[in-house]
Amino acid sequence: REKLERAGIATFPYVMGGLDNLMGTIRKLGQAVGRAGEAEKVAAGLEARFDAIRARVAGRKRPRTLLVFGREPGALRAIDASGGSGFLADIVSLAGGENVLAGEKRESVRISTEAILGAAPEVVIDLHYGRTMSAEQIDRERSAWHTLPALPAVRDGRVALLVGDEFVVPGPRLANAAEAIADVLHPVRRH
Repeated sequence: REKLERAGIATFPYVMGGLDNLMGTIRKLGQAVGRAGEAEKVAAGLEARFDAIRARVAGRKRPRTLLVFGREPGALRAIDASGGSGFLADIVSLAGGENVLAGEKRESVRISTEAILGAAPEVVIDLHYGRTMSAEQIDRERSAWHTLPALPAVRDGRVALLVGDEFVVPGPRLANAAEAIADVLHPVRRH
């Protein structure tokens, strides 16, 4: 950054952090590139979508949730989960879940299967990104969780695999991610 600035090239430093930083960053970036009006529309649209999700899940029981964003393919090893801070933790809360790792004041927690069993999540959301997955691959990855049959989420059939970059790339598509996670935590009943 220092070399770019010395060369007269502007930089835009930012820290992602939580969802509240997302809207501020969009607005600041819009101002920096001369598109404040468009940035305001994007940020306001995101805020409206997040408010709609909050309203939809308000008053509902908040299931104890483990949000996994990385693990060894096909196995429950090297498991990285959302701790109690950052945009993923914010999305779990916004979507009506109670993060089982909320007490960990960091964004990422490497967690063992023993600790997962101790946390006893009612819902496991397992994020996969960077490539598309076939239905067979999704089933194979979901079945890795069956090695923990005592886990409430496994016992009750509440292990969800969600595939897409919108879950881990902080930007305007986070509203799509929050809606998908809210759908897992609080499925819409169809008549």
